[in-house]
Amino acid sequence: MIYELLSRRKKKFDRSGVRDVYQYDTVPGKLRVQVQQILIDAIGPQYRVDAYAISGPAHNPEAWEVIHKILCRELGRHRLTDSSYSLHNEGVLNYLGTANAEDFIDALEVCCRVIDITIGKWNSGQLQMHGVKQDSASALQEINYRLKESALGYEYADGQMIRMDSEYTHEELIKPALVLLSGKHFEGAQEEFLDAHKEYRAGNYQKAIVSCAKSFESALKVVCKIKGWPYEKGARASDLLRRVRSEGLWPDYLDGSFDQLLATLTSGLPKVRNDAGAHGQGPERRTVPPYVAAYALQLCAAKIKLIAAAAE
Repeated sequence: MIYELLSRRKKKFDRSGVRDVYQYDTVPGKLRVQVQQILIDAIGPQYRVDAYAISGPAHNPEAWEVIHKILCRELGRHRLTDSSYSLHNEGVLNYLGTANAEDFIDALEVCCRVIDITIGKWNSGQLQMHGVKQDSASALQEINYRLKESALGYEYADGQMIRMDSEYTHEELIKPALVLLSGKHFEGAQEEFLDAHKEYRAGNYQKAIVSCAKSFESALKVVCKIKGWPYEKGARASDLLRRVRSEGLWPDYLDGSFDQLLATLTSGLPKVRNDAGAHGQGPERRTVPPYVAAYALQLCAAKIKLIAAAAE
């Protein structure tokens, strides 16, 4: 059986070299330890100490053996590391602790697939028998969270690890927006946009939305200044959008769909900001779901890309 690792798949994608909000070449030591601990809880020990014996039988050799065998075959080795180990789980965990970023992600993908496809189907009795302490869904969710928290640009989804810059929204929206914001006039908007991603990775979704809106408004103001279009002090995004439209930032032949486009611009990002981020919470504490923050990030990138391209 041939297992197509991420390192093999990603060669299909062209790399633009654009400054990104994620990095792909360094695995922080903290992340390595967190991943090792998650895998131990989600797969279980290969040998389990119990009340009836100092060392019980091999309760869970199969899962670790599968992971070890796949990695060894794809790497063309009999052992994963030069260091001495007698159990498959020791070899896998040691490898995750020392492998370079590309090999680390390859190995993590195999582990996630075993957790997702195999262990995820076990019933409660099987989980207990194998010494599993963390359910599969929770483990995979935490792995993605830890990757995002460390700014390592990968995510496990649909049975494979995905580079964030190979996702459509990231490749077609986020990175082009960063390219446009790298111009000397957009430094403030770029800083706010990167802050939004930083807050999102940290789980501060309300702050992420506010930073998105600030970046969007800053980009609109820069376009107005470049074009010499005055605007009122304290103008909101909706005011700035009306201003650039009145100056014909978009060509006339777009008028057939422009009303719908403007409705998206004015009711999308500005509305998300006004409703979810930029006003006081009142007597009840407001929680912004992560999918709302992710939507705001993508919408912000799309709008920045649009207005900056139209202003050229």
